[in-house]
Amino acid sequence: MLIKMKKSAQLIQSNNDECVMMNKKLDANCNSRISNHEVISMPFSSVSEAISWGAKMLLESIGDASLAERESKWLLESSAVSAGRDPLFLNQPDLTARVSSVFRSHIARRSRGEPLSYVIGEASFRGIDLFVTSDVLIPRPETEQLVDEILKLIPKAAEWQILDQGTGSGAIAIAVALERKLVHVTGIDKSTSAIDIAKKNVKRYGLENRIDIIEADIFPKEGLFDMIIANLPYVPDKVDLPKEISEWEPVLALRGGPTGMEVINRSIELSNKFLKPNGLLIYEIGEEQESGFREHWQNRFEFKKDLNNKIRFMIDRG
Repeated sequence: MLIKMKKSAQLIQSNNDECVMMNKKLDANCNSRISNHEVISMPFSSVSEAISWGAKMLLESIGDASLAERESKWLLESSAVSAGRDPLFLNQPDLTARVSSVFRSHIARRSRGEPLSYVIGEASFRGIDLFVTSDVLIPRPETEQLVDEILKLIPKAAEWQILDQGTGSGAIAIAVALERKLVHVTGIDKSTSAIDIAKKNVKRYGLENRIDIIEADIFPKEGLFDMIIANLPYVPDKVDLPKEISEWEPVLALRGGPTGMEVINRSIELSNKFLKPNGLLIYEIGEEQESGFREHWQNRFEFKKDLNNKIRFMIDRG
C-alpha cells in the first residue's frame, strides 16, 4: 500500500500540518516518559524488533499472522514519514525515539480497529495516492469500477463539464480528470472537512485549474453539466454495517435515509435544472436497490453489475 512512500514523503510532510502537530505532542510525551524510565517509551533497538512487536500487538485484532506482519511494516514506514524521516532510513540498525513513539501510536490506533488507511493517512485508488482522514470515506474497489463506467461514456477528446456529487476525498473527480485531459470537474460536498481533504488531493496532482471543489449540498448554486456522477449515501438507516465502517467512517457519507434511496432520488429530481440537453447521469447504488429505482423512475435507468456480479451502478444516457 505504501510502496510509493519515499515519493510521497515530502507531500505528506508539507500538506499535513495536523500530523506535524501530532508528532510534536508525541515527542513531548515520549521525552516525559523516558525521563520517568518507562520502558515503553524507549526506542526499538532494530527495525526487525519493531516490526515483530507491532505484528504481535496487531495479531489479536487482525487474526492473521502474515497480514499482521505486513501491516506492522507499513505502519513503521508510515511512522518514519510522519516523523519527518525518509523511510529508507529504516535500513539503519536502530530507530529514533521519535519514530518509535509515532509507531507505537499507530499500532495502538490500528489495534483498536481504526482502518489502516486512516492510521496511515493515505489510500490508494486506481493507482492514485490520496490523503484521507475519518472525515471522508475510504475509496472502495466498487467505486474504481464506477470510474471505469464513467470513462466509457466520455469521449477522449470531450471538453465536458462534469459534476461530481459527494466528492469526499476527490477520488472520482481526480481519477476522471487524469484520464480525460480536456474535461472540467466540479466536485461538491456538504462536509467542510471533506472539502479541505479534497482540495489537498487536487493540489497534490496539480489539477487546480481543472477541478473546482465547492461546499454545497448536492448541487451548486448554478451551472450546466454534460454529466453528473455521484457516489452519494445509499445505505438504509437501519442496516447494520461492519464495526470497522460504522465506528470510524463518516455517517454523513453512508446513510441515505430509511430506504437508502432518498438522497439519490432527490439528486435525480433536481438534475434537469443542471443537465445540458442529452446530459448523462451515473450513480453508484446499493446491491438490493434496483427494483426500487426501476419502479420509482419507470425503467428510466440502465443497471450494471460490479465485479462481484451485484447490481451497483445505474445510468441514464439522456
